[in-house]
Amino acid sequence: MKLITSKIVLLSILMGGLIACSKESDPNVMAPEIIVSMAGTDAGALLIKNYKLDVARTDSFTVNITSADLPKKDLSLTLDISQIGLDFQNTKRKTAGEANYTVLPTTTYSFSPNPVLIKAGSRTAKFAVKVSIPAGIDLANDYLLPVGITNASDAKINSSLSFVNISIEGLPNKFAGDYRAIGNFSLPTSSRDFDRDKSIKTIDKITSETEFADLGVLMWLRVNKDNSVTIIPQESTTSLVGSIEQTGVNKYDPVTKSFILNYQYNVGTRVITEVIKKK
Repeated sequence: MKLITSKIVLLSILMGGLIACSKESDPNVMAPEIIVSMAGTDAGALLIKNYKLDVARTDSFTVNITSADLPKKDLSLTLDISQIGLDFQNTKRKTAGEANYTVLPTTTYSFSPNPVLIKAGSRTAKFAVKVSIPAGIDLANDYLLPVGITNASDAKINSSLSFVNISIEGLPNKFAGDYRAIGNFSLPTSSRDFDRDKSIKTIDKITSETEFADLGVLMWLRVNKDNSVTIIPQESTTSLVGSIEQTGVNKYDPVTKSFILNYQYNVGTRVITEVIKKK
């Protein structure tokens, strides 16, 4: 009787082992799903980063596991330009009536390390993005660096959070440079012509700073979407010359790279016309 009982117990143990092995090898029994994305508020976001020409800048970012389960072995994530991120941002720009972003040239950036490894049992890993903008880059473009996870070993990528878009800001705008200003200053009892060099400096992508006529004070020139120009007096202009009024045509000509300006002050008693053309 004892022998029979022992055989039954042994058979039960063997059967249990076979069933367990069968479950492990059953293709219908899914392993835990690992989901990866960029980490935190950077994921899917547009980040504004300011750069200087020919000066390298390095920023740190994090990738992470967003699922409950952690990887049981090292997880390799490949970083590259994210078409999803680029399309996402350009769709928003199209809605706003703005031109598409241009992706930075491949020679201007690098990712390190790449691929980036999330170690077994870990949830996050860091990587760096190094960017160096050369002085000869075309400043007429709006540049974007859409960094994304484009491949993941043994994991699923959360596509909507797989990228971070870096907007390249702080560069000289396309208007900055050396100019020649030719104009006329009409006064109540006389008038004078002026022909002088002027420099135009960047304030932001559409706004530049230069000299107000030949008075030695500053004004901003804001180029609107239709190439019309809004003149914004700066410094002590108000107390020096009175209220500024724009008259006639105020526009930027992208073909000749010229500002055509007509404005006046002191209720029209002092009228300035000038063309500021890039050298």
